[in-house]
Amino acid sequence: MRGLVGRYLDLTRIVRALPGVALASAIGVAAFMMDRLGWTRIGSWWVPPLIVALFVGMALRPVAIAPLFAPGVDFSGRTLLRVGVALLGARLTFGDMVSGGFAPVVVAALAVFGTIAFGAMAARWFGLPRDLGLLTGCSVGVCGAAAAMAAGAALPRHPSSDRDIAFTVMGVNAISTLAMVAYPYLQGALHYSSFEMSMFLGGAIHDVAQVAGAGQMMGDAKILADAVMTKLLRVAMLLPAVLFIVWWVTRGGEAAGAARPRPPFFLFGFLTLAALNSLGLFSPAVQQAFSMASGILITVAIAALGIKTSLAALAAIGPRPVALLFVQTAFVALVVVLTIYASRWF
Repeated sequence: MRGLVGRYLDLTRIVRALPGVALASAIGVAAFMMDRLGWTRIGSWWVPPLIVALFVGMALRPVAIAPLFAPGVDFSGRTLLRVGVALLGARLTFGDMVSGGFAPVVVAALAVFGTIAFGAMAARWFGLPRDLGLLTGCSVGVCGAAAAMAAGAALPRHPSSDRDIAFTVMGVNAISTLAMVAYPYLQGALHYSSFEMSMFLGGAIHDVAQVAGAGQMMGDAKILADAVMTKLLRVAMLLPAVLFIVWWVTRGGEAAGAARPRPPFFLFGFLTLAALNSLGLFSPAVQQAFSMASGILITVAIAALGIKTSLAALAAIGPRPVALLFVQTAFVALVVVLTIYASRWF
């Protein structure tokens, strides 16, 4: 423990990290505040602050990859990310997770774990690395960008890790936005009740913001609330989802000399905050403060990721990972649709 504390309180490390942390923070906070002020909305179009931060970071890469910024950029993309993901737990209570009955829990669980497992297998079918399938599967199945960053932190590092995470963040956001626009029009074709439609939106759309947008498009406050709650059930499964990924990676044993992924201890902070919130220890103001801090820190981490990502390398990723994301999106939607139909029998 003393060594761990010393590592983060080392004055030399702190001083070396300051320029990069300041740069990533400036980009991330600016993107976050632009969203709060409505500057990222053009008519009915909305550009999430995560995407703004990612692209600004990538645009500044020629200057920001200087050695002066490297330690702080790396710190922002790793440590600040872990803190941001942990703070997400303060948005949830264990009571909320089961308030809608058994069906939303089943929908969320199958969407999360089914998509991760399917992602690992589908990646093989496309001739892609298993870890890319686990990364995209977690992002599609759980909660978009935050899940991609959490999964990326738990997976073994390799030379294309940052590129893969950046691709996943952008790709999942784009597909989630398309789903937000299209899925509300499927209620008639699916013959869903209002509650079933809310489970579909919350279970099949990747990001919380897009779930809320789709719920608002339905014009029914109850559908919006139930859709967001179903989505938050998926967010609540971030800890077991990442532990599932770690188990998947290590279940057959590592090759000789290969590095094993570190236990994702930051996710236990997520669970601890959810438990404290369940006990009623956080007022609405405290919950909002945690939520804002989480959003800012994750946006700063995304900015750092953009700085570390080469556009040329991203463009070279090819069509197969894009196809993988679309197939995973179709898979999670199909799982949710079939699970909702099956729930009518119970």
